[in-house]
Amino acid sequence: MTIFEFNALSFDAKASLLTKYGKYLDRRSAKDGARVMIYDLFGFYVEVSYRFDKKVQFVRAVDNIQNGRDSYLESLNMIHLN
Repeated sequence: MTIFEFNALSFDAKASLLTKYGKYLDRRSAKDGARVMIYDLFGFYVEVSYRFDKKVQFVRAVDNIQNGRDSYLESLNMIHLN
């Protein structure tokens, strides 16, 4: 599966694949109180954003987890991915 195929799926299909095959990597908090969780899935990354009230805002696949000040790489620990 590619990033484009994943992003074209319904919310329920994305959630199902992520639950079954995703590997949790890290999370970060946004200034507005939202939390973003990052997962490894099929060789790309998936972000799940939760609003301050814990409802999911979006689920999207990305190919790069280092994009300026929103980078996960400062706190990411990949030792458990062996």
